Amino acid sequence: MKSKNTLGVLALLIGSIFAQGICAQDAPKDDSRYYDSWVGKWFAVVDGKTAKDPKFVVTQGFNKNAYEEIWISEGYISKAWRGWNSQDKRWDFAWVTDDGLFQIWEGKKLGGTWYMYKTFNIKGEEVLSRQAFVMENDRTMIRTSEHSKDKGKTWQLRFKEKYVKGK
Repeated sequence: MKSKNTLGVLALLIGSIFAQGICAQDAPKDDSRYYDSWVGKWFAVVDGKTAKDPKFVVTQGFNKNAYEEIWISEGYISKAWRGWNSQDKRWDFAWVTDDGLFQIWEGKKLGGTWYMYKTFNIKGEEVLSRQAFVMENDRTMIRTSEHSKDKGKTWQLRFKEKYVKGK
């Protein structure tokens, strides 16, 4: 009788642990933690080779869900702010260049990926643009930029870039 009770308790315990594991896997990751690995110097990887100078540098902002970014490119330097909007429950992005271009991008989640969206008017045509920064792990990230001329029904890839975080 004692062994039947022991087996019953053991079965309940294993079942409980299994159920907790399934629930933990199904639980959504807190979206405000999406960029937890964001701080650091990010280097472009082109043709398998890592650039010697960073393309952008990210520092912690005013709180744990806010970041300040300096982007260095041929011909311009820009500064950006990326932050979790706790009221609207989304990531937003503001960007300004050294020659005065200023943009605000709105965050939207698609699947498990956060995208930044902005509508542009190019030669009288409305073009919707979106970018994603997808962390492959704590040190590797893929950036994509796409545009749509049909209000987001179809997307054309503009570019896809790989970055690694410096040590």
